[in-house]
Amino acid sequence: MFREQYADVFSGDDRWKNLQVPAGDRFAWEPDSTYIRNPPFFEQITMETAPVRDITGARVLALLGDSITTDHISPAGSIKKDSPAGSI
Repeated sequence: MFREQYADVFSGDDRWKNLQVPAGDRFAWEPDSTYIRNPPFFEQITMETAPVRDITGARVLALLGDSITTDHISPAGSIKKDSPAGSI
């Protein structure tokens, strides 16, 4: 009975069989997708390294003490409104 029920479990129905599938070995992301984007600084990146220069025009995003870890600033899961991170 198991073999009969699941013999062609990966075949799919007609809707599945008629899906348009792009060719290639990478997922065809929509150009205007905002789900995953390359950071703009990757557009001009090369294998050649540039000389080290002073950083100018930068601003502090966050100034944190030594006891703050990535677990504090990038928690896994949702941030509840009544938690310390959600109350700010």
